[in-house]
Amino acid sequence: MRQIGNLPAESSALTFSDYLYGKGIANEVEASKNGSWAIWVHSDDKLKEAEHLLELYNQNPDLPEYHATPGHAEQQRQMKQKADEEFQKKVYDRDQIFSWQAQIGMLSFGLIAINIALYIMGYFGHREAIIQVLSIEQYGEMIQSRGMLPEIFAGEIWRLFTPIFLHFGPLHLLFNMLWLKDLGTAIEKRHSSLVLAILIMAIASASNLAQYLVKGPTFGGMSGVVYGLFGYIWMQSRYNPSSGFYLDKQIVTMMIAWFFLCLSGLAGPIANMAHGVGLLSGMAIGYISAFVSKRQKI
Repeated sequence: MRQIGNLPAESSALTFSDYLYGKGIANEVEASKNGSWAIWVHSDDKLKEAEHLLELYNQNPDLPEYHATPGHAEQQRQMKQKADEEFQKKVYDRDQIFSWQAQIGMLSFGLIAINIALYIMGYFGHREAIIQVLSIEQYGEMIQSRGMLPEIFAGEIWRLFTPIFLHFGPLHLLFNMLWLKDLGTAIEKRHSSLVLAILIMAIASASNLAQYLVKGPTFGGMSGVVYGLFGYIWMQSRYNPSSGFYLDKQIVTMMIAWFFLCLSGLAGPIANMAHGVGLLSGMAIGYISAFVSKRQKI
C-alpha cells in the first residue's frame, strides 16, 4: 500500500476515495499529523493511475463526476471485509501461521537471522574464522602486510559489505538488530525488499571503506547501515511527504544524540567514521530520491 498524496479536508478526501473505488482502485483515507488527509492506494499497479486522477481532482474538485457515487467506498470496504472474514474461516494464510513475522520485512528478518546465527557460531569456536572470512581484509599477528585490500582486489568483492555481519558484544548486536527491524521494515513496506537491499549495499560499502581508511580492518557491525537507513528515511519524510515515511522528533533527537555520544569516546571504541559516512550516504540518497520523485510529479 502506497500513499499518493494528501487532501486538506476529510470531506474532499472521502469524496475522492469514493471516486477511486468507482474506478476500481481500492484505497484508504487516513488523518495526517499536519491536519490533512492522506490517500493510500492498495495496489502498486494502480499507483500511477491514482496519482494522475488525484492531480486532475485537485485541478477541479467540483466536477459532477466526483460526486456521482457517494458512499461507494464504504460499501466496497464492507463487502471486502465480509469476503475476507469468509476466507479466513476456510484457510490460514502465511501471516497467521507465522504471526511473529507479520510485522517485519522479509529481507530485514533474513539479515537479523544471519547476524544472530553468526554471533552464536562465534561462541562455538568459529569466531576467528568468521572474522577472517567476513572482515574487509584478513588481519592478525600471523598475517603479513600485503598492501591495501588485497582480498577485494583479488576478487573477494563481498568483503566490501560483509563487515556488517560482525558484532562484538550482545548489546552491540541487540541495538543494531532492533533498529534494523524498524527502519529496514519501513523501507520494505514503502518500497520493496530489492530497494532495501540496494540501499544497504550502497551504504555498507561507503561506510566500511571509510572506516577502513581511517582505522584499518578491525571493525564490524550494522551501525553504519542503520544510520544510513535512518538518514534516508529522515530526508524522505522531510522533503517528500507523499513517500509515506515519518520519523518522530524524539527518534531523530535520540539517534543524533547517540551519534555524538559515540563520537565523544564515552561509549568506548566505536566505528565513528562508519556512523558518519553511513548517515551522510543515506541522507544524500534520500534527498536525491525525494528531489527526483517530486520533479516527476510536476
